[in-house]
Amino acid sequence: MRVVFDTCVLVPSFLRAVLLAAADVAQVEAIVSPRILEEWVRAGKTPLQRLEAEAAIVRFRREFETSIRPDPTSLAEFWLPDRDDIHILGLAVGQHADVIVTHNKKDFPQDELRSYGLERMDPDAFLRQLLKHNANGLAAVVQPIMSNIQSAHPDVRALDIWRKAWLPQFGRLIEKL
Repeated sequence: MRVVFDTCVLVPSFLRAVLLAAADVAQVEAIVSPRILEEWVRAGKTPLQRLEAEAAIVRFRREFETSIRPDPTSLAEFWLPDRDDIHILGLAVGQHADVIVTHNKKDFPQDELRSYGLERMDPDAFLRQLLKHNANGLAAVVQPIMSNIQSAHPDVRALDIWRKAWLPQFGRLIEKL
């Protein structure tokens, strides 16, 4: 499976860590572009958030070098409700992706994506799909990530962490393993 990650799912560090670890263990080909990485930095609302994003991108470039693909050169043939998201569709089509993982349902209509042979999935649905095929592998890579978060926030229940990360259903399933 080839998956394009929208900027919005890369910005939150816990969500990003879970998605990338799960994709790796499930042998999913993660795809991003330089423009998606630039948007990641611009998503920072403060200078500190932008600095943290830049540091995270340096690590991302080092650890996931093969995931970074060139931006599409022509976007004229594509349409989405938000013109600023068309580059993601162009990347997904150009890289023969199967799925775009995003929280942005409004600007990535399923009917439009299906016309290109693509599907939109939110991170929770994407991870639940991976869990069906490799529950033990996902549990093994996600557990250390969750342990780190819980050690930093011992007073927060695991299910609340999953809910805050917009992964409530996946969280319930993974906690049962």
